[in-house]
Amino acid sequence: MSAEQFSQLSLEETMVTTRAGAVKASRKGTPPRHLDQDSPLPSVEPISPVSPTPSLVISTNNLSYNVSTFDAYQRRRIKRGLQDSGIRMKYCTSNIDEEDPNVQTQYFYINDDVEVVIGDKHQRPRCSCGANENGVACKHIYWVGDHVVSTVPDIIKDQPLQLSTDGSTIQHIKPADVLRKKGLETVADDLDWVYEEDDVPEDEDDIKETVFSMLSVFEPQDALPEEFKCPESPLTSERSKKYQELAELFTQYATQDPGLLLQMRDIIGPDFRSRVFFDKIENRITQTFSALDEYITCGPADASVHALRLDLKTAAKKLTNLVDAVNNFVEEQDEDEPGFKGIAVRAAAALIRILDLVTDRNVDAYETFSWGIRPGNPSENNMYYALICDPAAGASYFVLNALRLLPHEDIVRSHWETLQRIETKLVEYSAPIEYLSAFRKIIHDNRKRAASEVRGGQIKRTAS
Repeated sequence: MSAEQFSQLSLEETMVTTRAGAVKASRKGTPPRHLDQDSPLPSVEPISPVSPTPSLVISTNNLSYNVSTFDAYQRRRIKRGLQDSGIRMKYCTSNIDEEDPNVQTQYFYINDDVEVVIGDKHQRPRCSCGANENGVACKHIYWVGDHVVSTVPDIIKDQPLQLSTDGSTIQHIKPADVLRKKGLETVADDLDWVYEEDDVPEDEDDIKETVFSMLSVFEPQDALPEEFKCPESPLTSERSKKYQELAELFTQYATQDPGLLLQMRDIIGPDFRSRVFFDKIENRITQTFSALDEYITCGPADASVHALRLDLKTAAKKLTNLVDAVNNFVEEQDEDEPGFKGIAVRAAAALIRILDLVTDRNVDAYETFSWGIRPGNPSENNMYYALICDPAAGASYFVLNALRLLPHEDIVRSHWETLQRIETKLVEYSAPIEYLSAFRKIIHDNRKRAASEVRGGQIKRTAS
């Protein structure tokens, strides 16, 4: 090649710099090669922008979704909803339209104060986050829909599912239909979500009262619910003070996340709380009479350091407080709940036990003691007189006012022998006429009512 020919050569014209150029060059000037059938074909890739989100998305519930029909922005939104493990359900609830029972609305409360609504008269799911405007679903709607559909037993899992833009349909399945057919409570149970039938308390004071009532079952000093809610006393132990601080902290979190409060309700349910409450009441009854006996035997100064000791007047006051605590606890219960009957029976047992023990104490408690000056007033030395016969106590009708509010047919059946024994003692010890009449009205009149109920009559609770 001469120097002139060499100078006329151009790299731009002869050098192939891209795969596309190679293909083009081969088509123009190179005859096709006869390739063997088993030989691999050249890899030819068109030049096009690549979406940052793949067209196949697998959710945290292991469901595959084909999102190839969506633009890159919507793909990213779908992926965040289906694969975001940071989204968490606080609790869910449902509502049936009063005018049309066929119209059901499901509410899903998610962290970050987000509410997703499915059902009602709207065809599309709605979210309070504000990102589902113009009928385009947000990540929260996709997240809820994916979880709801995952509970369908025959949902297709071996091929990608199709999503609608508004999130109302997944592979021809509407989450709203799944919720209507299965019921939100069943779906929530399948997904380990917290489902709430009743309204969740929103007022901070109501939440605090609910939390303290539940946590009182574990109070280190066995405080009753009302005692735990009250400000600390000088006798409150360090453990109890720390426990109160813990309850305050928990109240703050429960206020921010009602789902936490509902989970707590599931763990510390009403049946468990009532059992613990009445166990504490029974222990308090025993402790009160033991403390009185300890005081009578040893006096206030010589008693054991670890022994609780109470004079008669203080012991009588504590018994009155226990009666009030039982009465308040019963009044807080819902009579329509299945467990109410059991609560009423235990309440009656505690009240009747107190009355039975008090009627056994128609004596001068300090008659034989030798460590001090004996109180001469029967309201200070006779438990029976102080709580039943003392004119100052007459209007309260010790135990009876609380007892008469309970379903008497169950009380009479369960405690008839004890009630007969108490009546005998009241007659023998000349109880005030008004008190004895009130007692007999409770046990005898309602025994007749109980018999009439067996024959088909209806019993109504006596008004206080």
